[in-house]
Amino acid sequence: MMKKYELDFINQNLSIEVDEGTTISKACEMAGYPLDLVCNGRGTCGKCKVTIEDNNENSIVLSCVTKVKSNLKIHLNEENYIHKANILETSNIDHETLFKPSLKKMYIDIKSIKNTDNGYLENCDLYVLKKFSNLIYEKGCKGITFISYENEIIDVQLNDTTSHLYGVSIDIGTTSVVLHVYNLITGELLNTYSSLNMQISMGADVISRIMYAQSSKTGLFELNQKIIKTINNLLDKACLDLTKFKDNLYNIVLCGNSTMQHLLFNLRPDSLGSSPFASITKDYISCFSEELQINANNRCKIIFLPLLGGFVGADTTSVLLTVENDNKNKLIIDLGTNGEIAVGNINKYLVSSTACGPALEGGSIECGMRGIFGAIEKCKIENDDVMLKVIGDAKPLGICGSGIIDIIAELLKTNIIDATGRMLTKEEFIDIKPESKLCAKLVKINDINCFIIYSDDESKVYLSQKDIRQIQLAKSSIYSGCMILMKVFNLSLDEIDEIIISGAFGNYIDVDNAMYIGLLPSVDKSKLNNIGNGAGKGVSLYLLNNEMKYKCDEIVKNTKHYELANDVSFVDEYIKNMNF
Repeated sequence: MMKKYELDFINQNLSIEVDEGTTISKACEMAGYPLDLVCNGRGTCGKCKVTIEDNNENSIVLSCVTKVKSNLKIHLNEENYIHKANILETSNIDHETLFKPSLKKMYIDIKSIKNTDNGYLENCDLYVLKKFSNLIYEKGCKGITFISYENEIIDVQLNDTTSHLYGVSIDIGTTSVVLHVYNLITGELLNTYSSLNMQISMGADVISRIMYAQSSKTGLFELNQKIIKTINNLLDKACLDLTKFKDNLYNIVLCGNSTMQHLLFNLRPDSLGSSPFASITKDYISCFSEELQINANNRCKIIFLPLLGGFVGADTTSVLLTVENDNKNKLIIDLGTNGEIAVGNINKYLVSSTACGPALEGGSIECGMRGIFGAIEKCKIENDDVMLKVIGDAKPLGICGSGIIDIIAELLKTNIIDATGRMLTKEEFIDIKPESKLCAKLVKINDINCFIIYSDDESKVYLSQKDIRQIQLAKSSIYSGCMILMKVFNLSLDEIDEIIISGAFGNYIDVDNAMYIGLLPSVDKSKLNNIGNGAGKGVSLYLLNNEMKYKCDEIVKNTKHYELANDVSFVDEYIKNMNF
């Protein structure tokens, strides 16, 4: 019989019992305090360190690989498990000109309904027929409200409920989930809710999630339940804020990458884990909310937008829905945990995906962290002073992606890093600028050259030579992907009319610094258009305007997926663009 041990969570005043061999991270999740397992529990990122007390001796351990072998006391602080992310929510939609929803309500009084010698209903399923047959004979029935989606009746309600009708658009990101609630009578955006994707406790990127889904018989189900719970938590918040919300929520439109689509619908993602990276389906997925256990009216119509191929998912489809001047040549770069690239116009798009995270989101950076409370998000070196902007105006705990881009650009400008990415030693920099105060910030940590960004008596935040190499790999992948896709499309950079930057990471970076280090192609800034959360905007457009269905179909029909890994010239381009 397996031994059980008691774990006392000191700061939370909670005790639980777990089986011997349970990892500390799993125990934290069981207790309701999931940790951020950036490396999917492989013990390589160092982001899940916690303090444990065993026989009155304290030690700091990696919770993802440390197994319970005795009764323990666990010292968890809020920063270990409360992930207050700086999530991009804005969508900026002109509701007046675009409001033509597929979802509608219509009220008919009972006399008009019964004043016919033909059948009362047509173009509806058995569920509606049964419900309607009961409602019209119910005592106090003055009439029936019909709810239709694309002219098909999906539900009926007793009496006149036309004053309330809600729709929701959801952008499911690998890292975060953003949910917009709309009044589908007026087209008004009522509220926006967001949170981190609860799947982050099972890995930072899509590959780690796929591996987790394959790791056990319950892996896929656990991931599925995590994203369902994330969405339901946000919907529950809307229920508290909005009158009769759940009963009158009848349409949810979602987008996300290929892996997120599979995990939401409990589809095995195995084929996405190896070439040719095929999806179970690329098409629209449509169902009612009760089939997904989503906290909405049981007859709420769920629509997940179509994928475009490989790891290029419905989030990219959604971004392309936002593109105006459709016939002009665009280079579209969606920067998030994953990087998706599109080249072309509405008549022909070429799309691909390439590695972007976790380095650019702090995942494989020694002092890196997500864009949450305490993360350095901006950095500038001026007159030898390092000036920082920290999320929440807090003490710096680490550095997130936008801050990493800034500090590397600043170190290049001050010649602390050379074009190859090599960081100078303290002695080498003294030879160049002996009077500079920055000399004191160049140190060796574990015999590796590092630059101290921030330090006090308790801690330090720094960038290491290893970190720089990680960024070089990520930035070259994005830039090279852009160059190869344009080459295949037979377009030069000069022939691109507009470069559209989308995504959470893309919204917060300094584009000048991104171009300076070679993450983005260097162009006149008048060609750059940073649209923020393009996926969130596109999926909202689909919810609000039924004509977007035709544009979406056109995009899917005219888009070809291109696998960069199969292009022999990609490796050469990748190596060439490694330098700054």
